[in-house]
Amino acid sequence: MLIEFSVTNFRSIKNEVHFSMLASTDDTLNENTIANQVDSKHRLLRIAAIYGPNASGKTNILLAFDNLRRLVLSSHSFQKGTKMGYFPFMLDQNWIGKPTKYEVAFIKNNVRYQYGLEYNNEKVISEYLYYFPNGKKSIIFERNLNGKIWLFNVDKKEQELCSKQTLENTLYLSRSSQLNYSKTGEALSWFMENVGMLLPSIQTDLEEWTARMLLADPETKKKILLGLAEADLGIVDATTIIKKYKDIENEHQAPLPNELKQLMGLDKNPNLEFLTIRTAHRGIDKKGQPTTVPFDFQSGESEGTKRMFSLIGPWIDALKTGRMIFIDELDVKLHPSLIKFLLKMFNDPEQNQKGAQLIFTTHNTGLLDQDIFRRDQIWFTQRNHKLGDTELYSLIEFGPRKDANIEKGYLAGRYGALPFIKGKKVI
Repeated sequence: MLIEFSVTNFRSIKNEVHFSMLASTDDTLNENTIANQVDSKHRLLRIAAIYGPNASGKTNILLAFDNLRRLVLSSHSFQKGTKMGYFPFMLDQNWIGKPTKYEVAFIKNNVRYQYGLEYNNEKVISEYLYYFPNGKKSIIFERNLNGKIWLFNVDKKEQELCSKQTLENTLYLSRSSQLNYSKTGEALSWFMENVGMLLPSIQTDLEEWTARMLLADPETKKKILLGLAEADLGIVDATTIIKKYKDIENEHQAPLPNELKQLMGLDKNPNLEFLTIRTAHRGIDKKGQPTTVPFDFQSGESEGTKRMFSLIGPWIDALKTGRMIFIDELDVKLHPSLIKFLLKMFNDPEQNQKGAQLIFTTHNTGLLDQDIFRRDQIWFTQRNHKLGDTELYSLIEFGPRKDANIEKGYLAGRYGALPFIKGKKVI
């Protein structure tokens, strides 16, 4: 589970922004919180929503975490001289060349970890991993002074060997885990197994995620169909068909043209799979009797139905496994009632028994309701109009009353994070 996350000097983020899933002492909607496995005094939030005008940096909060995850999971494969992927704040020339900094605190297998990274495009400048096995801070490793100074408090010989095999542009967390060092491997597995990114750019991937879950087992398919039925989309069944191109050639009794193979990537991957989704709706036959009518998913279903289908699989997977997911623009193509339905699944302790967490961005002010969210579950981004950098803050900082109309206050500008419309004539 995520506890806290901070980032400095990434895209529109100049100065450090700090995001937290720690619940406040407020006991309102306590079911929206999760028991903290390592600190009984401080509960964690199941959901956090981020609001703000266009170009305020909402998406960049999510992209910052996605970039950190990318580095953790892939930098072990970097060759000497490989650029790390560096996206500094560009509107202030003094910040170009300064390092990007990350810090994240999380819980994995009932142990709290704290990981930090500082890097530029060429190398890691500093990096550390702490853990708290008995509630007290213990250093697993520290890497300072451009990666030249190392400190190990546990398994020194094993870690010294790992450090000698770590390039300056490679995260030690990534490299040592690849070398089967267990203590860093446990932390890396959190990024791999417990974090998912659901950005609009991978809509088709999400559809495939749900489609493959339909094939997993009958119980999983039953839950997906139940979720689709609850969403009132009219779908009574869904099936997934997976074929390899050799099967398609055999069906047509003719090879595909070489140009088409190259276009589809079959020349490099002859075992490429083609996935087809079929849905079924209730109808009547010529005799007026009930029947089911098959639909081709891509051509027969609406964009809103496709969006809901793409989310229900990852949603059920997260609730089943306790995964944390980030999603940008949750409200895209979805009716407000469907959004509330999806959020209720995460906030409901009966459906979310393994501590799954959801962090999303939205413009849907109808969700700014204290019957849906606690005050500490609502966050805002706004753009500093002097230089255009992102500021991030929580509604709890304003201390609104428990009976306050948050949506009305937000639209009235009480909490900032609104577009500044000058009102000048355009035409």
